[in-house]
Order: sequence, then structure tokens, then C-alpha cells
Amino acid sequence: MIGSDLALQRVLQALYRQRELGADPVGLVPVGRPEELAAARALGVPGAPVAAARAVLTGAARKLDLLVDDGGGVALGGVRISGAGTRRPGGRPGGWRSLWAKLAAAEQATALTPDRIGPGMGPEGADGAGGSTRTGRTGPTGRPERIEPARGEHSARLRVEADGRLLADVHRPVRVVQVTLPSGAAAGEGVMEIVVRAPGALLRARAASISVAGRGFGYEADGRPVGPVRARTWTVHAGCWGLLLPVTQDAS
Repeated sequence: MIGSDLALQRVLQALYRQRELGADPVGLVPVGRPEELAAARALGVPGAPVAAARAVLTGAARKLDLLVDDGGGVALGGVRISGAGTRRPGGRPGGWRSLWAKLAAAEQATALTPDRIGPGMGPEGADGAGGSTRTGRTGPTGRPERIEPARGEHSARLRVEADGRLLADVHRPVRVVQVTLPSGAAAGEGVMEIVVRAPGALLRARAASISVAGRGFGYEADGRPVGPVRARTWTVHAGCWGLLLPVTQDAS
């Protein structure tokens, strides 16, 4: 296929819904502005059209993960939930890109209620232990480092669970929830990297699934606005699709 990250996402979305994802590897010749090709670069697709076309013809397929949500949406690189709401892409309003975003939001607006919301659960870190990893990093003295919120940030009341472990609850505001699929050598491991930023704390975790619930929140999937929704669960589908990459790059 020839196109941008959005085109690749739409192809994977169609293959997933038709249950044909992974039947054959996908080849991509990237075309678009640099900001529209960020995911392709992260996945290792050559930026030059000739080199990318050569990879499609003579390259090797590399199995990669995909983020799939319970509304049927997919994400190549990651998802971002901000207390300030979703950021609308710049440029001229209207056009097929904004129309696609509206259609995607309408398709993924089904709200599901998480089935694991139990009392008495405390914040936990990536290793499943509570308490000590709530700030995510320490200062020079070994004490937890206080993370000051960026100017202009807003907070949202969200409940966040990763593999059943409670990372944040509605009684504590959350500024940002960032979910990314590892790239490079770590790609294809079947886990996502999660960062939850709250006032005065930064928490990191790795998990195969994440569930977020709130009164109504929007999010960005690969930079595209979706929502608002009341609940959403994302799951890593490990090695569910193949991408044709240069042989030397794949081997390294």
C-alpha cells in the first residue's frame, strides 16, 4: 500500500474487522508529511520511496503487536488520554481527514462498564506491589521525587486498571494516561508501556491490557481524536500482523 500512518491504520482496521489480519504481511511505501509518518518511521519502514518499495518486494515480514480496543478500534503506536481533552489536529478544518475522525469516533462510542471494580484496591506499580512505586522515580537522596504538573494542564477523574491492578481511581485526579507499544528490539513482546501522571506523582507499568473508566473522556489513538466514551479497554494482540521490512534491518 502507498500512504501515511492513517492509511496504514485504516488498512489494519479493515483487515481486523474482516478477520483477515495476519493472513499476509503488509507492505508500505510511506507518502505524506513527516508528522504523518511518525508511526511508519518507528516501525522501521524506510522513509525513501525507492527503499520502501524494495523492502516490499524483497524484504522479510516482521511480526508486530497491535492495540485493539473493545469498540473494535486499532492503534499502531499508542493511545493518549489527557485531562484537557483530545487535541484536534491543526490545519484547515473539514476534509476527508476530519470526516474519518468523526466516523471513527461514532463507531467507537460504545461504552462498556468494567467488570472489575472492587473496593479496597490500592495503587500498584509495574511489579504489582503497592505504595512504593507511586511516584515512579526517586531524587538524588533516594526519596520519592515530586513531579510538578506542567503549566496549563487539567485533570480528569478516571479509574485505570492494568491487568487487574489498580493504577488510579476517581478520588484522585489524573492529568495524563499514556499507552504505547514498544518499538525496536522490544517490539512484538505482547505488552504495552503505561504512564499515568497525576498531580505530584508519576507511575509506570507494563501490562497486556488496560481499562479506563470515567464520567466521559476523549482520547487520541495514534494522534487521532476519538470519543467521548465512558469506558474503554485496550488489549495487546501479540504478533497479530506482519510488516515487510528490509532484510538487514529486520535481522539487526
